[in-house]
Amino acid sequence: MLRRVCNGPAEVDDVVQEMYYKLMSMPEVQHVREPRGFAVRVAKNLVMDRMRRDAIVRIEAMSNLEELELEDQAPSPERVAMARAELNWVMGMIANLPPRCKRVVMARRIDGLSQSETAASLGVSEAVVAKEMFKGMKLISQMVARVAMRGKDAEDGSSEEKSSWQ
Repeated sequence: MLRRVCNGPAEVDDVVQEMYYKLMSMPEVQHVREPRGFAVRVAKNLVMDRMRRDAIVRIEAMSNLEELELEDQAPSPERVAMARAELNWVMGMIANLPPRCKRVVMARRIDGLSQSETAASLGVSEAVVAKEMFKGMKLISQMVARVAMRGKDAEDGSSEEKSSWQ
């Protein structure tokens, strides 16, 4: 990508070397979630700095600069908030399960244990794990259905109120 933006192989080498220098001289890198995207962003910034310093910029270089754009892989703040709300909602439903059922569902769905691992960790048979897992999923489905029905009732009620006002 840099070859299309830079004025030759020597400038590409200079940009790469300067990018590595900047990355290696950073005091910490824990904040970098996408290393490849971060490195490309550093390289793009270096190229843009060079273009600003140069009096003449090739038009092709400017159009090729857009190719260095990488889509941000991080979820949006809205998506993070929605995911947290969904997780809290699911964890609330799991918390309402009977104790043994809750332990089985947590082990299987949250901790990612297999059926045999769950049975061994809880000191029960695999048949009990299967039964409790089925029971837990059924209870959670019923909780979701109740919430959905309440939501539907609320929508129906609000539309009735609107029609009575008209």
